[in-house]
Amino acid sequence: MHGSRLILLALFITSLVGCEKDNLDGSREFFNNNKIGSSPDYGVMKFGNDHVITVHGFMDDLATCQEVVTAMNFNACKETDGTNCLNPYSCAPLNH
Repeated sequence: MHGSRLILLALFITSLVGCEKDNLDGSREFFNNNKIGSSPDYGVMKFGNDHVITVHGFMDDLATCQEVVTAMNFNACKETDGTNCLNPYSCAPLNH
């Protein structure tokens, strides 16, 4: 089941490739007004304000977001061989 979450996440990210560049806050505005599923939706943020991934539709979106962030921070740290590892990714609620 862990692998299926990542596959779904990858498919969603791929679907965003065609988003218009003149409305980069469009997804944030949408999720601010529309909750998907029973738990609040979360965004994966880079350095606190760069919304890079949206996590929604899971039983516990926060837990899933934290799994994604852990993996992304691990890879970011690995890219620098562990030096100056800043853990740039974090979860932020998009709605309540």
